[in-house]
Amino acid sequence: MSSRAGLVLALGMAAALAGGGPDGDRIVINPNSPYPEGPLTDGGLLYYAEMGGDRVMRFDGAENGVVWSRQSCGPTSVTRAGEGALNVLCHREESLVRISLSGETVKVIDRDSDGLRFRTPNASVSDGKGGVYFSSSGTFGPDTKSEGAVLYLDRDDRLRRVAEGIHYANGVALSPDGGKLYVSEHLSRNVLVYDVAADGTLSNREVFVALDDLVGAEAGRSWEVGPDGLAVDRDGNLFVAEYGGGRFLVIDPDGALLSTVAVPESYITGLAFSPDEARIFVTAPASRMIPYTGVVRSVANPLVSKD
Repeated sequence: MSSRAGLVLALGMAAALAGGGPDGDRIVINPNSPYPEGPLTDGGLLYYAEMGGDRVMRFDGAENGVVWSRQSCGPTSVTRAGEGALNVLCHREESLVRISLSGETVKVIDRDSDGLRFRTPNASVSDGKGGVYFSSSGTFGPDTKSEGAVLYLDRDDRLRRVAEGIHYANGVALSPDGGKLYVSEHLSRNVLVYDVAADGTLSNREVFVALDDLVGAEAGRSWEVGPDGLAVDRDGNLFVAEYGGGRFLVIDPDGALLSTVAVPESYITGLAFSPDEARIFVTAPASRMIPYTGVVRSVANPLVSKD
């Protein structure tokens, strides 16, 4: 059995050994995770950040363990960084840190190629060519300016700003062919889309979907509710974590709503697929206030048939 297949099998075994099993097709992986974010599946393992615990965690199908920690980092995302390494975004420290799989700090990047700092880095995605896109959010608040950006770190560690003027840039995800980059514009409740050039630069910004067009302008909704983490499946369907909404949305490549999946926690921050895409790992803080309680779950993919 491959390690990747073993992860999916081990999830079911772990749930059974815990004396429970799926609750409405949901499996709890970590019931007490301090503000989990930015999940990544890689090599048959699940990695995720704990912003409230200043650490990166790894789940091997049976147990959660600490991979790396850094005081005052406030990590929010984990992505691949070539063979044997990961990139971690430190939201509070405002840096990108490269770490080894055994937990050593390899490199810290806190300025772009022009020597400028980047505000509150948040979410990231590997481009499959040794590079990574990540969001620099700006200030989170109801009356803030559109100061968010997207940066691109290429395989030679050259860091460039490739998009700006985003009203709190958050989740990022690439289309299956790498030709489109989706970006959550959290405070405008939009998901943007850009064309990706061969050199990593972005152009032709458009609103891919406005969440209010899909779910309606719901009465009494708080200003903080908006699109957070993004993930794209092999067919190009976009999965959108709705922070503060206690759900994620599934949207087809043409922008039509296919499904809505609810979870018990309100502040969903990130999504990642199991290797076969039959399940989705969800990082879900229950509150954005101290003590930053949260849960990491595995839920069934609504687009995958159970037959």
